[in-house]
Amino acid sequence: MKQQNREGFAEQKHSLWGKAKMSFNKLIKRLLARVIAGICISAFFFMSIVAVLLPINASYAQTKNISVTTENHVKTQNINTDRNLRIRHISVMPNQRTVRSKGKYMFTKRPVLLVVTVDGIDASTLKRIHKVYVNIGRYKVANSKAELAKTEVLSSLVNFRYQLRPNPVGVVKVELKSCGIYDLRDVSVRIASVAIRPHRIWGGSNANKKNENKASSITRVAKSSTNKMNFKEPILNIPALAVNISDSTQSSNMLDSARFVVIDNTEPRLKVIYDNNTVYGGKYFKANRSARVIIDDDSFAFSYLLRDSLPIATVKANGKQVINLTAQQFKNDSLHPNIWYADISFNKDASWEAKYAAQDLSGNFSSSRSDNFVIDTRIPTVSITGVSNGGAYSRGVKPTVVISDNYLNPKSVKCWLHRVRGGQNVNPASAKFSNNSAKVQYEAFYSGPNDDDIYQLQWSAKDVVNHEIHGSMQFSINSSGSTFRLDSSTAAMNNKQLQHAKDVRIEEVNASSLAHPAKVSVVQDGVERNLNKNDFSVSVSTDRGWPRLTYTIFQRNFADNANYRVLINSVDKAGNHSSNERVAGESNGALRASSASLRFTVDNLAPLATAFDIRKNSVYKTEKDGKLVRISAKDNMALKLVSFNVDGKAKHIWRGKSANKPVLSLKMKPDGAAHDVLVKAVDYAGNITELRYNNVKVVQISHSLKKISALEKKKNGGKKDDKNDDVASSQVQDSNNTNNANKADSNGVSNDDLSSDLNDKNTSGRSSSNLLVVLAYVGIIVVALLCVALGAGIIYKKHKSSKEDD
Repeated sequence: MKQQNREGFAEQKHSLWGKAKMSFNKLIKRLLARVIAGICISAFFFMSIVAVLLPINASYAQTKNISVTTENHVKTQNINTDRNLRIRHISVMPNQRTVRSKGKYMFTKRPVLLVVTVDGIDASTLKRIHKVYVNIGRYKVANSKAELAKTEVLSSLVNFRYQLRPNPVGVVKVELKSCGIYDLRDVSVRIASVAIRPHRIWGGSNANKKNENKASSITRVAKSSTNKMNFKEPILNIPALAVNISDSTQSSNMLDSARFVVIDNTEPRLKVIYDNNTVYGGKYFKANRSARVIIDDDSFAFSYLLRDSLPIATVKANGKQVINLTAQQFKNDSLHPNIWYADISFNKDASWEAKYAAQDLSGNFSSSRSDNFVIDTRIPTVSITGVSNGGAYSRGVKPTVVISDNYLNPKSVKCWLHRVRGGQNVNPASAKFSNNSAKVQYEAFYSGPNDDDIYQLQWSAKDVVNHEIHGSMQFSINSSGSTFRLDSSTAAMNNKQLQHAKDVRIEEVNASSLAHPAKVSVVQDGVERNLNKNDFSVSVSTDRGWPRLTYTIFQRNFADNANYRVLINSVDKAGNHSSNERVAGESNGALRASSASLRFTVDNLAPLATAFDIRKNSVYKTEKDGKLVRISAKDNMALKLVSFNVDGKAKHIWRGKSANKPVLSLKMKPDGAAHDVLVKAVDYAGNITELRYNNVKVVQISHSLKKISALEKKKNGGKKDDKNDDVASSQVQDSNNTNNANKADSNGVSNDDLSSDLNDKNTSGRSSSNLLVVLAYVGIIVVALLCVALGAGIIYKKHKSSKEDD
């Protein structure tokens, strides 16, 4: 049993080992298959690389052998193959239908094919050349004069083809793709390799057609570096005569006359900058504008120097072309040879249309731009008809306001007609508006003197660019002339008697102003005297909008004692004649009274006064009815009052006409007491004369001692009628003016002395008393005659003055 188990285990172990061995063999086979496959693939790629590199190595080996052979041949026969290989002809074949040519320059924006024909080597060498290097210099514009600077040398490895008849020549084709300036005099050809089986391009073999049509690419093998190709001076200048050569368009055939090929496929960059960009309404400008046209282009210098006539900017004003901007008008930025600019001035009011577009000589177009705008620098204009500024009219007028502008904003037009003193606005009769004018008319607003006033006409308007016009003017309508007025101090003098006059001020207000200065005169006691400019002054002000003239007539014109009148006569601009005493209208000549008439009297002389039968420090004996006192007072003009005061109290006052009687009389009661007597005379100007008699006694005479003669009784009886004199007033007016009191008092004293002497004589005897009575009556009669003469003179003077006034 155990043995069987062991045998079974051995068999099982043997079968597991067999399976593991089989799996391992399969894995090994797979790995070997993969390794062999990898080796085969690697070998295939290696053989492919060798197959590719072997002809090249053979070619370079052949070239090396030929070069060596050529060198040995040169040594023996003094012939160098590269040196004798010379360029016979270069044809330029642009890849576009039309190109532009100016002088020695050809401009294109697409690649150019150069067909280079070489000769100078024998046919056997020509047959063995396979590839050659074609080197051509590329340049750029160095400055605004289009001087060129070399930037690099482009080297191209191209196929070499040849023909043997009629002369052995080689032909290579080089395509210029990069932008730049190529000098066809800066082209060189160098042999690169020799083919084992050279191909002929004109020998009838079809095998060469594929290679003939294949374009060789250009690779840069020599670039300009800072150390090698940085030319300080341009190596080529444009001939001076080149700028005079006219444009010519060449077909796609070979171009043999061009020296420089300019390939430029970059669009010019055009920019327009305006200095005034404050716009109104999308296209309106209130000030002139200038535009700077800037072109950024590497080849624009040729357009400038070769006088390219293509327009860059065309400008029209009001539909008419005024500017045609070409390259010749541009200037160069001194810092950048590719930056050019020109300025355009839009310097007048017009509707402008400007179009901008640039095209270089290679046919590249810049972006275009078109601007339409309007320049309006003029403010609206205004025309006023029917009235004038400052005009004066005596009847109705019809003001008309017309505001004009090519681009007027009708909604902004405003007009007002305002009454200055009245304060009302006058509505227009009609108003018409359009895009270029506005008309406002006023009429039928004046109906008579009640509408006399200063009228202020105002207007304002704007155009579409906010140019604003505003203004005002005023005129007057006046059919009633001037109005005169006295100021308060002058009004207090009117119709008064004054001790001293003051400056006289009279105001004149006239809506229309005066046509010329007024005439000012003073009438003194009926005689008129015209004043000159030194006798008065005039100041100008306004009175509720109307002109006001204030005349100041100086006090020195009223220095004399006299009756005065002041006259002012004027004529206004409306033709009205006016006076401070009366006003005459122009239309009907009717007169109307004025409240500014001025009359006054200057009187600085004190009245004359005399008292009879009384003196100071005297004692008078009388009957029971009292002592008779007689007073005589007079004035050069007129007396206002005469008062008789005893001990400071008014005993009797005569006023007005009563005061101006020749003799005033009253009686003092015999009370036996000492009294102070004051006699006062006052005129209407306030001048005062006072007579003082102090310590006056009146005592009653006893009946037993009375001795009166028959004649004295008769005379005293005749004097009893004096009791009918004026009744004394109950009021006493005080006065501070005592100018001539001393003089009057002196006169009173002399009269007292006279009365005293008479009384002394009366006490001595009857004969003396009779003489005194006679003398008294004679004096009274003389005084009465003098008063009558004085009154008659005053009445005559007043009568004459009133006649002159009429």
